[in-house]
Amino acid sequence: MSNRASLLHMLNNVKRVVAMLGVRLDEQLEERLNALAEKTNRSKSYLAKEALTRYIEQEESKEYEKHETLARWERYQETGEVVNNDSMVEWLDSWGSEQEKPCPVK
Repeated sequence: MSNRASLLHMLNNVKRVVAMLGVRLDEQLEERLNALAEKTNRSKSYLAKEALTRYIEQEESKEYEKHETLARWERYQETGEVVNNDSMVEWLDSWGSEQEKPCPVK
């Protein structure tokens, strides 16, 4: 592969930065970030991006669960159907056993 083709191949495989974000940190957080970056041999930008990614995934998961909970509540209000406590306890007690039962549903 020629140098030009090799360079084009590399450029096509580079992830492009879409946006940059400036964040003001208090002194203590800045010190902690610097120390962690040094200990882990990672850049502060890498650590900040990882932290944001995990936080956003966590918050998206919370929003999804909230949406699902509200949908279940609405179904309950419409139908009145529930899974009784005995069925749930029986299912939970079976966890980890060779005869684990399927989740009870209505």
